[in-house]
Amino acid sequence: MADCFDKILKVSRDSDVGKYKVIIKLVKDLENGISDALRFRNCLLLLVNLCFKQEYCDYTDRIGRPSQELSEQEKVQMIELLRTEFNN
Repeated sequence: MADCFDKILKVSRDSDVGKYKVIIKLVKDLENGISDALRFRNCLLLLVNLCFKQEYCDYTDRIGRPSQELSEQEKVQMIELLRTEFNN
């Protein structure tokens, strides 16, 4: 799975069959413990965003509020969450 991202970039220009083969390989690697869930999710998101026509990049494009509408407490919580995600 080390070259997962390279394979996805290659198949994004290829046939639909290649795209589905990569999805199947990703799932098998996850089932066999070759990949962790976070890497699997990131590879799958890249594959979907590059290879399939989507109205939105992911479900978060349609939910939430603009940062200007957040309270000060919500802004602090969001910054802490982003720091945690960045450091992991």
